[in-house]
Amino acid sequence: MAYVVMALGATGLTLGDFFIKKSSLAGVSLPALMVFSWPFTVAALLVLAHLKGGIRHHLYPHAPGRLLIRAVLLLVMATLNITSLMMNPYAQHAMLFQLSPVFALLISVLVLGERLSAHVIVVLVTCLAGTWLILDPGFQGISATLLIAVAAALSNAVTNTFVAVNRTAATPLGFTFWAVNGVSLVIVPWWLLADRSVPALNAQMFIQLSAGFAVLGIILASLAMQLARGNIGRISIMLYVQMPVALGLGWLAFGEYPPQSAILGGILIGLAGASVPLMARRHRERAPT
Repeated sequence: MAYVVMALGATGLTLGDFFIKKSSLAGVSLPALMVFSWPFTVAALLVLAHLKGGIRHHLYPHAPGRLLIRAVLLLVMATLNITSLMMNPYAQHAMLFQLSPVFALLISVLVLGERLSAHVIVVLVTCLAGTWLILDPGFQGISATLLIAVAAALSNAVTNTFVAVNRTAATPLGFTFWAVNGVSLVIVPWWLLADRSVPALNAQMFIQLSAGFAVLGIILASLAMQLARGNIGRISIMLYVQMPVALGLGWLAFGEYPPQSAILGGILIGLAGASVPLMARRHRERAPT
């Protein structure tokens, strides 16, 4: 189940990034994007909390210190992610952001002591090869701004791992709700003092769509990490579902027609990612009862 949840979360995050890029092309600034997406985000989280067990169950701050850390992590990740989307081509950002599962796996092995199996190593190498085929950057095509996407991927891995390790501190909805509100305490003064731009009506639509999909993706990804229970690295690999989704969106919306090497890379990533839950199921079936 965790693999399916993570795949759905990855799709939601990709669609959220897609509409962030659309907002950027419509002239929306970073602080304006965060400010005008905040009301819808909070309302959606409140409704979900009410429907999924009650607002008090999800949103009561049992561990305010860890909620504050999560808010800081989300602020860093969101700032890096949005900045990269505004400065880089959508496809290149989306592909580089998929380094996040690699970083999450390395964190889980080096810091949390998880076991690194031969199968997981093969999957990671295959996914990285697919990433290289999709990007096809050469040695003169990598812009310095793309390093922001790499930093965003690392920040995302740290954020997801923190939620997984602290699963008893809050539910995924609770972590997301307090993190979003914590970010607003920084972003709203920033917008008031240094920006004050008000997006046009068509841009507002993109902003709300980005907020909706981003919230859905964050919650599902957080839930998947909490369901992982000792398999954080393996579950995080399912974020590579974003690869073929991003390719399709870039092709249809921005005319970024992928070359054959990129298509091959997407196929490699899809097959490698699908092998993870299949192998896990095979091991469960072989395990003695």
